[in-house]
Parts: sequence; structure tokens; C-alpha cells
Amino acid sequence: MRAVVAVALLVGVYVLGLALIAGIVLVNVLFLVHDRPIGFVWSVVIGGTLAFALLTGLFTIAGASDDEERGEPVGEQDEPELWALVRRLADEVGTRPPDRLFVVAEANAAVSQRTRLLGLVATTRRMYVGAPLLACLTERQLSFVLAHELGHYGNHDTRLAGVVAAGRVALVRMLTGLNNRSWYHVVVAVMFAYYAKLYFAVTASLSRQQELAADATATRIAGSEAAVSALRELPVVEAAWTLFHDRHFRPAWEAGFLPTTIFAAFAGLRGSPELGAYLDEVRQNPPERVLGRYDSHPPLPDRIAAVTAMAVPSRGPDRPAGALLANNGAVMDRTLVSPLVEQLGVKQRVDWATLSHTAARATRVDRSRRLARVGGGSLGTVLDLLDEGRLSSLLRTDVRPGSGTPGPRARREFARGLLIGELTALVELTLADQRHARWESDWLGRTTFHGPDLTTEIDQATDDRGSTGGLRAALAGLRVDQVPTR
Repeated sequence: MRAVVAVALLVGVYVLGLALIAGIVLVNVLFLVHDRPIGFVWSVVIGGTLAFALLTGLFTIAGASDDEERGEPVGEQDEPELWALVRRLADEVGTRPPDRLFVVAEANAAVSQRTRLLGLVATTRRMYVGAPLLACLTERQLSFVLAHELGHYGNHDTRLAGVVAAGRVALVRMLTGLNNRSWYHVVVAVMFAYYAKLYFAVTASLSRQQELAADATATRIAGSEAAVSALRELPVVEAAWTLFHDRHFRPAWEAGFLPTTIFAAFAGLRGSPELGAYLDEVRQNPPERVLGRYDSHPPLPDRIAAVTAMAVPSRGPDRPAGALLANNGAVMDRTLVSPLVEQLGVKQRVDWATLSHTAARATRVDRSRRLARVGGGSLGTVLDLLDEGRLSSLLRTDVRPGSGTPGPRARREFARGLLIGELTALVELTLADQRHARWESDWLGRTTFHGPDLTTEIDQATDDRGSTGGLRAALAGLRVDQVPTR
């Protein structure tokens, strides 16, 4: 019945479109029969454009494609233990195992299968396992997660998911495409927007039922304790992975570097003392999400309550899930860099201590870029400009503090604040490049500068009534080159 509802709603898009086109034709006929040539002409022009827009939208839906493969393919000969676990779980769920298995750079797991006839005829099955899950969960927890996904196969949810996903993707594509075109396309988009809301609401309710059914299937296999711990740990893994990827891996990659061992680095992040309290807080108080009308998953507390009430004893090994992999470090590396393989050759492999220093240096280069351009890349030249009273030549003319029109003094003080930050970055960069200082970042992304504190000297150098003499003397005492005394 759920499949029938989903198919009926998707077919309803065509019915609605064809009904509107029939209405347009009927209006044209009525104008023609009642000998209203002006009305007939306008009806043909306007109705024809609207009919064209409707047909454009319907063909957009017909062209919705299956999901694309992603991640690193893992063959059974490469990872026999992982495949053995998947096959055993599929047998216990009572369904056919996936045909292909992929490890993806996501803190998530999923299944899909290629379908025909609006999702009612299934072909190739695929399973996606997140590398962060393999790095963080226990085998019991991972068993619950994978059994949950295989439960979608067992409940024939992936066929329904094909219908639901095709409808969702097609309607989004249709509305987006129509809104980005002419006025008559926008009119048609408005007509279909309300139907789309109904479709999203109904299919979201079906999706939530699927998730609870898959949870129940997985709990009967892995046990309630494993189910609860897995559901509580998933937000923690996602938080740790987001932090690792956004604050460490991606900045390093953009700076032209790549960590020597990605898997070991992610393990170091999860075990670091400064991150322990943060992850414990996420574990005890996961982010609250208010259930929206179109959400495909029930709230986490509802899922935890449901699997707890089943009271099924847990079973199976409780070792780290990473032990299932023959070479977990290699899998993590390939998963992260395979989409970027074309750029891989230009990246330099360094250890994490070097990487944190390099990433911090890159931010100082960016922050001091304007001063370096004005001073020809020389700190000494910048200090000369300051001593000559040419502070105004270093101001950013397009920056204004607050709203309104500030006075000259306010603008100057605001610019001085910017200048202090830029000069500090340039001084730190000069010290680091001449091996008088270095930076170190912790896993929370907080950077510490290990070098002399020249805050007072920099403040004096940027003051209108000050002098760069103190800063020059301090740098000379440190034997910093290319900063002449004055």
C-alpha cells in the first residue's frame, strides 16, 4: 500500500499537468465556438506558453535519473571480514546482500538499488559504509547500523525509496528549473508548488515509518544495548568528522598539503584530551531537532525509546569496527583522496605537527597580504612607511565601522585596529620564516603562537604619536634579518 500511495502521488503530477493542458485547450475551444477572436488569440498565446511550460516540467520529471555511485569500491577479496559481516546480517534480515559495497567519506551508512518502472522492479543493490563509522564504532554498533540499512531491503523499502526519491528529486528539479526561466514557467511552478508540498509531506511520513521498521529489524539482530549506543554515538561521530574535515583536512588540502596518515590523524583527534569534553557533551546531549513536516527520520529520542522498549539482549563481538578492515588506514586515505585524485600529485605529504604550523602560516599570509603588497614583501619597508606618517596609505577605503557616516577619528581608530592585526600577522610570519617562532594548533582548531610577545611594540608602532623604534630593537635583539634600525 505504501508503494501504491507513492506511485499514485507521482503519477498524480502527470495527471495534474495533463488536466491543466486540457483546461487550456477547452478555453481555446470556448472562445472559438462563441466567435471571440480577440479572446481566442490571447488564449492561444497565453495558453500555449503555459502548456509549453507544463510539458517542460513533465519531461523534467520523466528524466529523473538513478543515484550515482560514490566512494571507494571495496571488493570481497580486498575486505573479506567486512563482506562476511554484511552477508551474515543480510541472511539474518532475510534479504539478498548488496551486489557492491562502497566506503564513503561520510559519517553515515546507506543502501540503494537501481530500479525500473517507478521503482517497482529492482536490479543492482549497493551499500555505502562511512569510513568515520568504521573508525569510531564497535562491531556491535556497526552491526546495528548495517542491519538497519539491510532492513530497508528486507522491507522492500528501497523499491519504495526509489519511487519516493525519484518523485522528490524530479519535483525539486522541476520547480527549480521553472523558477529560473520565463514568467509563464514561474506561473506553472507556483501551481505545482502546493502539490509538491503535499507529496513531500506524505512521502516523509512513509519514510519515518520505514526508519522505525528498520530500527526494529536491526535491534532484533544486534540487541537493544547495541542499538541505543549506536544511535547515541552517531551524532558524536558526525561532530568529530565535521571538525576533522572542515578545520583540519580541508584547510591543509587547500594549502597544498596532505597528512601522511589520515586514519591515524582522525584517531588522534577523537582521543585528544581537549576534544574529549566536547564529544562527551554531544554524546550526553545530542543536538535537538524539531520534527518538521517533511523530515524523513523520526526524532532521535523516539528512536532510542522504541529500541529500548524491545529489550533484546546484545550479542556479537564488541571489538573496534576498524578491525574488520585488512588495512583501515589505506581505506581511509583512498576514501578521502579518490575524488581529488587529479590534484593528488601536487600535494605535499607532511606529518600533522608540520601541517598545523603550515595551515596557521597560510592564514597569516592571507591576513598580511595587503601590507606585504604595499611594502613590497618587506617588513622593514612597512615600518618605514609607518615612521613617515603614511598610515592613511595603508587604510582600506572600502571598510567602514558600523552604519552611518563615521567621523575622521572613528575611521582612523577603526583602521588602526585592522592595521594592528595585519602588522601582527606580518611580524609573526617574519619570525616563523626565520625560525624564531612556530605555530601549533589543537584539534579544536585553536592556534597557539610559540614566539616572543611583541604586542606592546606593535601597539606603539601603529600609534600616531608612537614609533617603530621599540619593535625594530626587539627584532634586532632576536637577530631578525631585513629589518633595519632607524
